[in-house]
Amino acid sequence: MNKRPFKLTEAQMTAWKQEVVDYLRSLLDNPLLLGKLSVVLMNSLRPHFKRKGYMLLQPDMLMTEAHYLRKGLIKLYSIDAQTGEKKIRFIWNAGSIVVLLEAFRERLVNEVLYIELIEDCELVSISNFCMDDIYEGHTVAYKLTEKIRAAEMARKDLQTEILQMVDKKQRYCVFKEKFPEFFVDGEWRLSNEEICSFIGISPTCLKTARKICSDEED
Repeated sequence: MNKRPFKLTEAQMTAWKQEVVDYLRSLLDNPLLLGKLSVVLMNSLRPHFKRKGYMLLQPDMLMTEAHYLRKGLIKLYSIDAQTGEKKIRFIWNAGSIVVLLEAFRERLVNEVLYIELIEDCELVSISNFCMDDIYEGHTVAYKLTEKIRAAEMARKDLQTEILQMVDKKQRYCVFKEKFPEFFVDGEWRLSNEEICSFIGISPTCLKTARKICSDEED
């Protein structure tokens, strides 16, 4: 049976949009720099809810929206044309901006990437057309973009460090340490397949690694 659509009240939508404005303000050294952009954002943002498995992006699609992830997890991955194996390139967690900046701003057709919801997600989205006007009228938007890009790169660097580890069994232990938000109350929010894909190990290696770095110890 299909679940009923999740409907937001006006009060909820206002609160979700305000949360995005507050998040962006927190990125600035001087929060007052956000200025009138906060009003524009409140009129441009679109709060909504999507179920696990929903695709925000697939090959041959344009990325027409950027999303603030209020709750949930979202993965970016590609699929090997020969083996059909998924390679997870990035995972967004709550409190981050889900966007491929170049594709979003330049209207580039996506060729090989997928963006899929790992969990039911609460999103607040904005179109690239709205962002065009924002970039034109509010120079602070460029500063915010760089802050968002820097945060994403720092997170990507953590994954790269793990993938560069020669001892693959130790990757799992370091993964749990560097990404504690994926392991909550003794339970993984990712499937075994997603864990293996994200840190570049086999299911057999994962089984061995769990004996070295037991989940029960957390």
